[in-house]
Amino acid sequence: MSPERFFILGCQRSGTTLMRLILESHPDVFCYDEIKAYAVLQGTAADPQPSARLLGFKIPRWTEQLTEPVLLDEGPEGPCDRFYRGEKIVFLHREVRDTISSMWKLRAGEVSWCEVWVDRIVGAKLARDASFRARYAGEMRLVESADDRLMGLAALYWKYKTEAFFTYRALGFPVLGISYESLVKDPRPVLEEVCSHLGIPFDERLLHHHESAHTELFADGNTVGNTNPRKPIQCDSVAQWKRFLSAKDLRLIERVTGDLPARVQALFSRSTP
Repeated sequence: MSPERFFILGCQRSGTTLMRLILESHPDVFCYDEIKAYAVLQGTAADPQPSARLLGFKIPRWTEQLTEPVLLDEGPEGPCDRFYRGEKIVFLHREVRDTISSMWKLRAGEVSWCEVWVDRIVGAKLARDASFRARYAGEMRLVESADDRLMGLAALYWKYKTEAFFTYRALGFPVLGISYESLVKDPRPVLEEVCSHLGIPFDERLLHHHESAHTELFADGNTVGNTNPRKPIQCDSVAQWKRFLSAKDLRLIERVTGDLPARVQALFSRSTP
């Protein structure tokens, strides 16, 4: 029998790679990271059909596009025909200020990931998608009038990726929202919830993923996003924004994202006993 599929979604730099590494340490789960996930879903790479019960696909570039007839981002993977058929989703949320700080911290050659990708991706969506232009016209006016246009675009990027969670939930998709902050501060109850959602028993190895062997590693031993799979779950990146963002940055982020950060916070406040 073929394994049951599920998807790991969320804005880039929101903990999707950490979730992939954690779940890959479960004996019932095999997870593709971005090196292979897009190609397997496109049918341009072989799917070995591993013996695990569940087959996960980490695909943050397509986070907001599961309902589209053709999924397309500006990365090297190219377009993909719609593949989603109601499978379970694990959707990572991370505080917007920390997400944007992480986008700036991650290097892509001599510049940051944010400088390489955000303007390119958002610009392409604006050019080809009239509904996207209309939906975010107000945010784009704020961006274009800002002193730091790229910071405004990064806030918009987080916004439309994160809003996809509420869209999918309204459509009745089996989507579980996971707070990155809760995951790294107190992982056991969060991972128990993830296991319940996926229909697998909790396994202690999830708490020690850094001791497991992992796939899709580069020559330096790291994986996507320059993530070290030998690093245990820890919360040293929570509230990192205080070291990176100015008061002017914070005001622009707040204006572009509106009430969405509060809606996300309320979601997880209600789920906490």
